[in-house]
Amino acid sequence: MLQSTSVSIADAPQLHPGTILVSVAGGVKILRSRNKLDNGWNCADGAGIDDSDAENTGQWTAYTPERLAADLAMATELHGLAGVRELSGGLATWDACSGRRCVLPRIAKLVH
Repeated sequence: MLQSTSVSIADAPQLHPGTILVSVAGGVKILRSRNKLDNGWNCADGAGIDDSDAENTGQWTAYTPERLAADLAMATELHGLAGVRELSGGLATWDACSGRRCVLPRIAKLVH
């Protein structure tokens, strides 16, 4: 069950124990529990974070463990495709179908 928090921004993610925050610089915070003052979170690393910081979507992206695992798996697969011959040339400049055989159907096959 999700714990409700006071969110000042209407579209801010719902934060709850177990949420993983990843900063734009690659920092990671795992939310453990609400702090005593109920104005922030205790984190697994021992350093708390205020609600205003945790809800700052410009600094942090909130993930469930499952979503983070899925996104990392996808990123790994895409990184592995970086050297595939079909991805070179036109697709990098967004003109994959201009003047030569389209590579987009081949890319779809590689992804699936």
